[in-house]
Amino acid sequence: MAFSSDVVSIEKNGAIGTLWLDRPEKFNALTPELWAAIPVALNELAADADIRAIIFAGRGRHFCAGIDLMAGGLDAEHAKQAPSEAVANLNQLGFTTAFQEAISSLAKCQLPVIAVVHGYCLGAGIDLITACDVRISAADGQFGVRETRIGLVADVGTLQRLPKIISAGHMAELAYTGKDINAARAEKIGLVNDVYEDFDSTYAAAMEMAHTIAANPPLAVRGTKFILQQSEDLTTEQSLLLNGLFTLMTSLKSNDMHETMQAFGEKRPPLYTGS
Repeated sequence: MAFSSDVVSIEKNGAIGTLWLDRPEKFNALTPELWAAIPVALNELAADADIRAIIFAGRGRHFCAGIDLMAGGLDAEHAKQAPSEAVANLNQLGFTTAFQEAISSLAKCQLPVIAVVHGYCLGAGIDLITACDVRISAADGQFGVRETRIGLVADVGTLQRLPKIISAGHMAELAYTGKDINAARAEKIGLVNDVYEDFDSTYAAAMEMAHTIAANPPLAVRGTKFILQQSEDLTTEQSLLLNGLFTLMTSLKSNDMHETMQAFGEKRPPLYTGS
């Protein structure tokens, strides 16, 4: 059955899929329904053999204003309904783990994911974009690790992924102060790759990047993301061994590699099938 949701939507344009946070009237603030729909939408796109890259964006004026505290975003009802504090804590941990896994689905997706930010990207919005492969922003982008300001320790990805994107000093400043920074500062510290004039030009840039990715042999792109993912937890020597074995078993044996060589010899554009 095709994916359907009231708060997340997907769009397919040739080889490019877009996953939209689709709760614009609430600035795409995350509710359990919204974040739970993200991995389902990603699976729908990744399962389509024609899709080779994904854009992740938000409808309306803002990308994501964080967790919707007024709509069960922290799931406080678990504590009220549980028969003991111990059970309440276990329930809350299970809820948090499910939330973490929903965010991690972006990082685990086998296809490259490009985040397009405009307006607010606060709190859980940072969790979302740090799980993506590439981040670009409109000039009006506002970024903030807001959890500290409301008495929380960010617990669904920011403290684990953001230190791998920006330096330790910038990480500490953002996390300890909870202050917001604009798109120009985000670009300066490496949180985003590039900044564009407005949402339309940012989305167009993401689409251009996605098409460039999609023009490459699909198995090579997926394999590259796989090695990057696995290498985070391996030594250099272990990663090199995995890389060599993976390339031996996939890229060097693929029809696409053969097509590259044949197209080069025949002086024509290659036609990749992902096989």
